[in-house]
Amino acid sequence: MPLFFSALLALLLVALSALFLGRWFVVRLATKWCQRKLQAELKIGSFFWIQNVSLKFQQHQQTVEIDSLWISSKLLSHDLPRYVALCFGEVRIRTDLQKVSGLFAPFSQSTGVHQKELSFSPSLLKIFCQLFSVHVDSINIMVLKVATSESLWHIQIRESSFLLDSDEKRLKCEVSLNQINSKVLKSGQLEDTCLAELSLALKLCLEVGISSRQLKSITVGMWTLHAELHEGLFHSQLLRPGPSLAPKPVPCPEVTENWAEPTLPGLYLLQQLPDQVKVKMEITSVVLSMNSQKRHLNWTLKLLHFLYHRDEDQLPLRSFTANSDMAQMSTELLLKDGLLLSQSRQRIVCLNSLKASVQVTTIDLSASVVLNTCIVHYRHQEFAQWLHLLALETQESSSSGFKQRKKRTFPQILAPIIFSTSISNVNVSIQLGDTPPFALGFNSISLDYQHLRPQSIHQRGVLTVDHLCWRVGSDSHIQRAPHPPNMHVWGEALVLDSFTLQGSYNQPLGLSSTQSDTLFLDCTIRGLQVEASDTCAQCLSRILSLMDTQSGKSAVARESSFGESVSLLWKVDLKVEDMNLFTLSALVGASEVRLDTLTVLGSAETSTVGVQGLVLALVKSVTEKMQPCCKAPDIPAPVLSLSMVSITYHSSIRSLEVQCGTGLTLLWSPPDHMYLYQHILATLHCRDLLRATLFPESVPLLALEPPVTASEPKDLLPEPSPPKRLLNLTLEVSTAKLTAFVAEDKFITLAAESVSLTRHGGSLQAYCPELAAGFDGNSIFSFKEVEVQLLPELEEMILHRNPFPVLQTLRNRVWLLSLGSVSVEFPYQYDFSRTLDEAVGVQKWLKGLHRGTHAQASASPAPLPPDLLLKVQHFSWVFLDDVFEVKLRDNYELMKDESKESAKRLQLLDAKVAALRKQHGELLPARKIEELYASLEHKNIEIYIQRSRRLYGNTPMRRALLTWSLAGLELVALADASFHGPERVVEQVQELDPGSPFPAEGIDLVIQWCRMLKCSVKTFLVRIRDYPRYLFEIRDWRLMGRLVGTEQSGQPCSRRRQILHLGLPWGNVAVERNMPPLKFYHDFRSEIFQYTVVWGPCWDPAWTLISQSVDLLTKPSADPSPPLPWWDKSRLLFHGDWHMDIEQANLHQLATEDPYNTTENMHWEWSHLSFHWKPGQFVFKGDLDVNVRTASKYDDCCFLHLPDLCMTLDLQWLCHGNPHDHHSVTLRAPEFLPEVPLGQLHDSYRAFRSENLNLSIKMDLTRHSGTISQPRILLYSSTLRWMQNFWATWTSVTRPICRGKLFNNLKPSKKKLGQHYKQLSYTALFPQLQVHYWASFAQQRGVQIECSQGHVFTRGTQRLIPQAGTVMRRLISDWSVTQMVSDLSQVTVHLMASPTEENADHCLDPLVTKTHLLSLSSLTYQRHSNRTAEEELSTRVGDPAFHTHQLHLVDLRASWTTTNRDIAFGLYDGYKKAAVLKRNLSTEALKGLKIEPQMPAKKPKQSVLTSAPAPPPVNTPSFSGQPDKGSSGGAYMLQKLIEETDRFVVFTEEESGVSDQLCGIAACQTDDIYNRNCLIELVNCQMVLRGAETEGCVIVSAAKAQLLQCQHHPAWYGDTLKQKTSWTCLLDGMQYFATTESSPTEQDGRQLWLEVKNIEEHRQRSLDSVQELMESGQAVGGMVTTTTDWNQPAEAQQAQQVQRIISRCSCRMYYISYSHDIDPELATQIKPPEVHENQEKEDLLKKQEGAVDTFTLIHHELEISTNPAQYAMILDIVNNLLLHVEPKRKEHSEKKQRVRFQLEISSNPEEQRSSILHLQEAVRQHVAQIRQLEKQIYSIMKSLQDDSKNENLLDLNQKLQLQLNQEKASLQLESEELNILIRCFKDFQLQQANKMELRKQQEDVSVVRRTEFYFAQARWRLTEEDGQLGIAELELQRFLYSKVNKSDDTAEHLLELGWFTMNNLLPNAVYKAILRPQSSCQSGRQLALRLFSKVRPPVGGISVKEHFECGR
Repeated sequence: MPLFFSALLALLLVALSALFLGRWFVVRLATKWCQRKLQAELKIGSFFWIQNVSLKFQQHQQTVEIDSLWISSKLLSHDLPRYVALCFGEVRIRTDLQKVSGLFAPFSQSTGVHQKELSFSPSLLKIFCQLFSVHVDSINIMVLKVATSESLWHIQIRESSFLLDSDEKRLKCEVSLNQINSKVLKSGQLEDTCLAELSLALKLCLEVGISSRQLKSITVGMWTLHAELHEGLFHSQLLRPGPSLAPKPVPCPEVTENWAEPTLPGLYLLQQLPDQVKVKMEITSVVLSMNSQKRHLNWTLKLLHFLYHRDEDQLPLRSFTANSDMAQMSTELLLKDGLLLSQSRQRIVCLNSLKASVQVTTIDLSASVVLNTCIVHYRHQEFAQWLHLLALETQESSSSGFKQRKKRTFPQILAPIIFSTSISNVNVSIQLGDTPPFALGFNSISLDYQHLRPQSIHQRGVLTVDHLCWRVGSDSHIQRAPHPPNMHVWGEALVLDSFTLQGSYNQPLGLSSTQSDTLFLDCTIRGLQVEASDTCAQCLSRILSLMDTQSGKSAVARESSFGESVSLLWKVDLKVEDMNLFTLSALVGASEVRLDTLTVLGSAETSTVGVQGLVLALVKSVTEKMQPCCKAPDIPAPVLSLSMVSITYHSSIRSLEVQCGTGLTLLWSPPDHMYLYQHILATLHCRDLLRATLFPESVPLLALEPPVTASEPKDLLPEPSPPKRLLNLTLEVSTAKLTAFVAEDKFITLAAESVSLTRHGGSLQAYCPELAAGFDGNSIFSFKEVEVQLLPELEEMILHRNPFPVLQTLRNRVWLLSLGSVSVEFPYQYDFSRTLDEAVGVQKWLKGLHRGTHAQASASPAPLPPDLLLKVQHFSWVFLDDVFEVKLRDNYELMKDESKESAKRLQLLDAKVAALRKQHGELLPARKIEELYASLEHKNIEIYIQRSRRLYGNTPMRRALLTWSLAGLELVALADASFHGPERVVEQVQELDPGSPFPAEGIDLVIQWCRMLKCSVKTFLVRIRDYPRYLFEIRDWRLMGRLVGTEQSGQPCSRRRQILHLGLPWGNVAVERNMPPLKFYHDFRSEIFQYTVVWGPCWDPAWTLISQSVDLLTKPSADPSPPLPWWDKSRLLFHGDWHMDIEQANLHQLATEDPYNTTENMHWEWSHLSFHWKPGQFVFKGDLDVNVRTASKYDDCCFLHLPDLCMTLDLQWLCHGNPHDHHSVTLRAPEFLPEVPLGQLHDSYRAFRSENLNLSIKMDLTRHSGTISQPRILLYSSTLRWMQNFWATWTSVTRPICRGKLFNNLKPSKKKLGQHYKQLSYTALFPQLQVHYWASFAQQRGVQIECSQGHVFTRGTQRLIPQAGTVMRRLISDWSVTQMVSDLSQVTVHLMASPTEENADHCLDPLVTKTHLLSLSSLTYQRHSNRTAEEELSTRVGDPAFHTHQLHLVDLRASWTTTNRDIAFGLYDGYKKAAVLKRNLSTEALKGLKIEPQMPAKKPKQSVLTSAPAPPPVNTPSFSGQPDKGSSGGAYMLQKLIEETDRFVVFTEEESGVSDQLCGIAACQTDDIYNRNCLIELVNCQMVLRGAETEGCVIVSAAKAQLLQCQHHPAWYGDTLKQKTSWTCLLDGMQYFATTESSPTEQDGRQLWLEVKNIEEHRQRSLDSVQELMESGQAVGGMVTTTTDWNQPAEAQQAQQVQRIISRCSCRMYYISYSHDIDPELATQIKPPEVHENQEKEDLLKKQEGAVDTFTLIHHELEISTNPAQYAMILDIVNNLLLHVEPKRKEHSEKKQRVRFQLEISSNPEEQRSSILHLQEAVRQHVAQIRQLEKQIYSIMKSLQDDSKNENLLDLNQKLQLQLNQEKASLQLESEELNILIRCFKDFQLQQANKMELRKQQEDVSVVRRTEFYFAQARWRLTEEDGQLGIAELELQRFLYSKVNKSDDTAEHLLELGWFTMNNLLPNAVYKAILRPQSSCQSGRQLALRLFSKVRPPVGGISVKEHFECGR
């Protein structure tokens, strides 16, 4: 496949190439044919970037237009470089000109491929000339609207040609411009105005020899140059762009090759000139006119003549330099009669003559310059307007006429040279009108130079200047007396007492001479004073703007080239004494720079500049006319002081070394900076004006250079100068200390030692072994082994760019920063943000202060910033802790250790005292013993004090509160052209943050950058204090991706002002600070090998201190809005995606309150975790194991295993606006706050701030993977208890840390994220699940739950309830489940047990016995909210089908056997024992019983009055004729009489009324329900019961079962408000089946189950089935086939039949309970009961029973058929399963009776309580000992993992195991004894309280519980063993049993039987009716049997029957 695609791609490329080649060839032929043959019109639209080409006939008077310029290939498309055609766009040719199109033909034919030539061979040059040519016959350009809409610019060049020809010997180029006319016209309202006019004639001829590659001849001639520049030209916009129309020189390659050799200034140009050069300008006139003011300026030059002639045929001047000769030549420059006149014909500049000549002969070279009589008169009033115009003209002309030149070294000249110059009679006086005049004068300046050649070349020169003085001021033209010594007179800008320069140069002759050339210079300056003032600056800036700068530029160029020499030994000695530099200002005084001695010693190899005593000082007020000039040490309060500085330059290697001695100090402050700024500002402004005047082309120089096109060969690129070798720089500073005061009391200090800076070539390197930065006297930052490098390129960075294919830039500059260690330490409670904010404000102020000079700079695109490579070996960030906290902790540890040591000493002393007593007996005095113990106590105190003093002697005190350390940090930041610039950064922002709405108008950014990052960290560790676990531990972290940082430009209202106090005369300065924050946009991908996070509530106190320290790092926003919490702040600042691939991720949740504990935690372990963080969502994918880590044998218990988990966390932020619209957040300064309603606070984040958060968690386990693993849950009882402690630890409320007035921390507490949730939803999807619960390792009993595919969904809401009271307390979090949905399929529950005990490996027995408990096909659970809106509440009340909890079970199959019973009882017993132990050891165990005796009612009971829509009735209906249970004896007899009379009343045969009158039914059928809470539905359920003594089983089934719970409205029952809850159970289609005999299936242990068809409701039977015919239908006694496998039909299995012993019936159960727990929301709606003023005592007959807990069971029809075996089996099931009592229960009862008897004997409660407390303490010690043994065993097991064959550890482990078992047995016995003792103690107290109650008057005895059983009709048939032949039959009708329990512990039993009969079914029986009533009951209200009994409270455990009644 790769070969096929490669071939296909190649064919495609060939086809495309052929297509483009054919197209180009056709167009080319068409163009040639039209131009040469037809001369017809040709239009080509677009072909290789050529657009709108139009060609027309000349007779049509139309033009030819070319709109663009491009290069087109002849063979291929435009991408191929060969056969290049060069075209010009925007060319218009007028038709009235001579057509010159034919000139293009030769050049068109010679166009070809331009390749790089390594050598200029004639053949290659000829080919080049043949393939490339350009012809322009005529150009006529007319431009409309040049400057204004009425202007016209017309340029006409006639008969211009450019020809290039070669005949392999010579190259000739001829340019002829016969006539150039240019006019700029402006059409005015009255007449046309000419802005500028230029006319001249130019001819240029060049001839180059190919063999010599030299220019042979050049001739330039200009005639009648006349230029008129009018005023309108300078005021127009024409000169603003400054285009250059001058031809651009293209130097030859030969020139560039010789640039490496040093030449004289101008010598290189002369050598490059041809043999003959002639430039002649005659009659030059330039007129500047100002018509508006009737002024003009006329400069005339009669003659400018330059002549150069070189004769190569004559003998040259030998050995002119060491490497070359000089041919005979002559050069002459002559200027005559230069005169500048004003409009009044006054002379401004008068130059008589200036003549310079150079002549070279065979013998020598002579040169001379003579200047005579130069007089300058400047009057500002006359020349002010011209100054402005000339400045513009000079700037425009200089910007296009000059190019930057490189410096050249001065060569060694061997030929004799004689040079002399003389300047005399120079006088300059300037008057600038409002500017004070100044004067500059000198007596004489002379320079003599000789270059002779006697025996050696000797050169010498002398320069002398005598008394140079420049004075400024009103009286500067008046000559003064010399100034006093060591004093400076204000106003003298420059004073030079004497200046002498002498020099000589010697060069030996002869090639064999070993002596080198020597140069000696000696210069001495004394009394140098320089003063810079406003007056000097004004005068200098004004005069320099008017001066011609060409001479200055030439001088600078000559000076720069002279300094570079080769092969020269030279020596320079310069000495300057008493040098003082002053700056003077009328506002801020003066500044002084003092140099005591300045020496310069230079030679050919080394040059040294030394300064002794350098001081910079400020003179803030100038009150005297003179300033003393003191030595440097004597100057007070210096700003900068330096004792010594040495600068050394090595010329051979171009190296500069700067060494600063000790004591470099700088003391900076904003006021001092303003003083220096004001002093320097004028000087800098003067320098800028001077630079702009002298070098106006320095800025746009690069823009004027011709661009290099792709068609030009690389060897012909224009290179004006060879690459200049950069200067190597070395800087060394011994010690330096810089102090900057950012405020009056805040300063920053930077201290460095042994700083070295080196620049070599294009690279820069700096090194500092130690660098420290302090804030306010605190050492904050410390850097060691700092190394900084700036490299042009780095190969390592190229490798870093390879992983990013989107990068376009291949190479870039690199900043390499390498740090050995970085340490950051913040002191405790140090406000770093204030100093930093002040420093940033000062930086902003400085930036704004110094940016003013560059405000007018052109908006050019910023260059691409360099890349960054940061390497840090070790990084440490530390927050220091409170010293008091540290010492307090250390002292506590010391006290703990000392208490142990003192206990050991006390034991030793006790042993010694015991030994002495054995030795001496009673002779040992007690006083001596007391003294020994007293001395021991004193010694303990001394030892503690000594240890406390030596506490930090050996080990330093812990200082860190938080330590963040990195190791092996490497950070790479790559810049690229694809995302450089504001527009591209905005595109990146939109790409990285697509979810946020971007403003339509865009955003203005003040900070924007984008980098590709690549980071790697070996270790990332975060530790809190000295805790043993790391907070974060990340290893091998690699990160890649994009990072964008932007800061939006704030609106005017979003700019705060910071005040800087500068003092007089500036006062206070306001600095505008941008308030919008810096935002980050990222797209990261990282790979982590190990990621560990540890957290626990025990770390909250320390984390609070850390949070306070972090708050001190950043200053709060000036916006008065409440601060954003961290989650909203992260949404505001961070945007984008983050992908993390983690090999192993760990989360440890600490489970203790000890932060130093390392064994108790919950471990969340992710394997191969893939984490994706995007806005509003977190996605985790991997394998999750949740382990419990505890120091016991249950350590590393993986209680939750979730393979292939995909957990998604969706965050829905509830905001007033769009939660993603962070761009619209506008901060406001306090002074720009809008008006808000009264009582409401301004909030700039109101639309963005989240009110609440809805969190949705989805755990999906349905992903398919290659591994076979199912989710499982493993739980132990110890694990559950551990989780209870864990939950209690994590939900505990932390106390405030360091808050309040004492700690100066009154900020409002931060809101927790847990209180921010409003709604939490959870969804779980799993294909299968397995849950194991085990009691323990010792008792291996447990439960196993298995299910197939399942789905769980739950949703909860949170309410924050404020606490009542005036004290501010935390809000109470109230979570309520609003919805829950669960669907499970194929659920199976097994009970498991192992016959063996715990093994040594602490693992479960694999041969565990598993028995079936229950299973079902599907389980569906739904829960809805019971707290909704009012309208939804009303809807739900009216809908009876709505229930809060709905549980639907299908095909429930349960089994209850002796094995299940034993396992279940064992599990329950273990749970009960643990709960009893926890309860008995709690502080609530012995709290006294609070017995409130019921006193007689003070108020009569009221009826029920509620505000509910359906109030419940108060009177509870009673069943037939039952008396009021709360009445007295008389009332009871009265009620009995009434019942007896009712029996003689006529009655009907209705029997249904009995069941309707039951209390349970009546109470459940009221209409006061407000919440149908629970509904449980079971479909086709069955249960198997199997006894212990008999074989076979009983199966109970029901087709449909419902359990309903309802909550009723609270109501007043008497004077008590109670909540009523009712339970209703409906069982339909109940059937009972039993086996007839044992079967193999039962013996195998497999369960028998009924088929669904036998459980469902009545159905149509199909008689076609044989099995249906064999079954006995639905009648009792029928046989039904069972199955052992639910999933398979009965036909596929071994069928076994069971007999139906109870046919289909229905059962109803009702339970009503009352409680005092009332919903607060409902309690507020209940009205209190009404109280009548005169209400009599209610009658006994009408007395209400009130709220009574009632249970009612109803069976309407019950038909039973059993044989003896089945009857025995039922009895066995009832006795051994349902009524089973544990064997140990009897023993427990006996113990309880014995303890109770002991308590009755000892009736003192205090003694009983004391014995219980002692036993509690003993049990607690056992628990602690067991825990300690488990920890020891845990440690040994950990050690055995490393050394499994260590016999000592094995023996110790066995001993500890035995001791642990003994401790557990002792704990069990004592815990049981404690439980019995506490229960008996409480019973004894209860009995004592009951005895007191019995003595009181029994007036308010009420019913507390009622139980009712009712059977409408029951028939029981006894059969033979086969189950078919009957023996007897018992029938019961209207069976009713009720039991009433009252508040005085009395009970009433009632048994009523409407009818009963027993028949004999045996064959041949004489009597069929065995038992029945004598008289038949004719009505359902007539009873056959009635039993009534009243029971008193038991006395001594013996029940007392108060009343028993039997009758009909």
